[in-house]
Amino acid sequence: MKRLSLLPLLSCLALLRTVLAVETRPNVLFVISDDMNCRIGCFGDPIAKTPNLDRLAQRGVRFDRAYCQQPLCNPTRSSVLSGRYPTSTGVLDNNTWLTLAEGQQILPRCFAQHGYAAAEFGKVWHAANDGAPKSANSPKAKAKAAAGWFTAAQRAEQQRTQPDYWKTVHSPYRNNPTNPEGYAWANEFGPLEEGKAEADTRIADQAIAQLKTFAGAGKPFFLSVGFHKPHVPLKCPKEFFDLYDAASLPLPPDFANEPTGPTGTPPDALRQNVDLFAARTFTAAEARAALHAYYACVSFMDAQVGRLLDALEKSGQRDNTIVVFWGDHGWHLSDKGMWAKGTLFETAARGPLLIADPRQKTAGQSCARVVEYLGMYPTLVELCGLPKPAWLEGTSLVPLLQNPRVEWNRPAFTVQPRGWAIGRSIRTERWRYTEWDEGRRGQLLFDLENDPHELRDLATDPTHTKTIAQLQRQLRESRVGQSMRPSDAPSSR
Repeated sequence: MKRLSLLPLLSCLALLRTVLAVETRPNVLFVISDDMNCRIGCFGDPIAKTPNLDRLAQRGVRFDRAYCQQPLCNPTRSSVLSGRYPTSTGVLDNNTWLTLAEGQQILPRCFAQHGYAAAEFGKVWHAANDGAPKSANSPKAKAKAAAGWFTAAQRAEQQRTQPDYWKTVHSPYRNNPTNPEGYAWANEFGPLEEGKAEADTRIADQAIAQLKTFAGAGKPFFLSVGFHKPHVPLKCPKEFFDLYDAASLPLPPDFANEPTGPTGTPPDALRQNVDLFAARTFTAAEARAALHAYYACVSFMDAQVGRLLDALEKSGQRDNTIVVFWGDHGWHLSDKGMWAKGTLFETAARGPLLIADPRQKTAGQSCARVVEYLGMYPTLVELCGLPKPAWLEGTSLVPLLQNPRVEWNRPAFTVQPRGWAIGRSIRTERWRYTEWDEGRRGQLLFDLENDPHELRDLATDPTHTKTIAQLQRQLRESRVGQSMRPSDAPSSR
């Protein structure tokens, strides 16, 4: 009698289990807002009208103290999507291309590799940063270089051979912009001309159409949607301006009409205004008008998020979809006389983060723990049952989604270059300590528990010597503390 082999049957069962596991995994709706700070209703802002983000917060966990790893568009997106610190990727400005080592994938590609359908709409990357050329001598690489884009390796070579490159050629942080007219496009704010469409409306339209297609395909999906607003120019339909009264908007307690920090603030800590009021002072009335425009653009972006959430509901996929909303970094709104990002103050480093997983029992709760944006990649991998990639440098936030008050005690690290030197900052639940070029160009210490607006620098206060020493040690022993300049960053090629 011939003995039948069980191997084919077992193989079929294993394949069936794999297919069923993929088909039952949750979907991911990954939503990004550009230049979005925490001026949102559910984050405690009494003025902002953001009903859709507020309802998303009621479905998930609101992270009240979430921090980007560099407050600038390209570095923060490259960091989140690769799961690595900017000092590890070597992407420290808006014109360096992210290059991944063999076998590494950005977040959506990782999901695609494990059976997910993936699509991206809007500003997910900064500009067209969809991967660096493999060879510096290739036609593509030469075209990129001609357009002002470089790899991290090319940046390191520039640092070695052109020490003044950033000061004279390509720095968005010049102390005195020589061509403020060049920023005229950014300095426009007010209602959009009647009948003119806004890009975010089109992005929402495309994402909704793709969502309907995904919902009918019977396969888990990872849908990335990047909205431009409230990025400058601060223009959107008039109906959103009508939600606010400019004259009644309060200015921050450290309002100033040009970049100004507490006594003793290092020059590197401040950023010249180019996004608004380029190279000039501004009045309180002008600041309120710009603030009015910012709030209007936040409400307009919120309306597009609402359209996405409604489409998700209609698709029948809401109860099987993890929704993540985040802003790529914070944004100054005349506090310390500054507008936009690119500083290591709380306003620029902190951003909104909402994660709604319908399987969790913590809907509507807030989390006061300090977390890093780097945690998004490992969190989503874990929630969806994917193997954790070895190159990730962030910590999964799943324990906080299960219990927002669980013991945590992990600081957040943020960096920001000035010239070729790097400023580094550590944020704990009480303190923010920042040093520029390992302290050679200055340091700052703020007690956020008692001084939330960072009005008083304690770095020279002798009673805080031990606190500074402890924070400095944590900072310098961290991954961001081990690489000081682009040429020191670990190679990812």
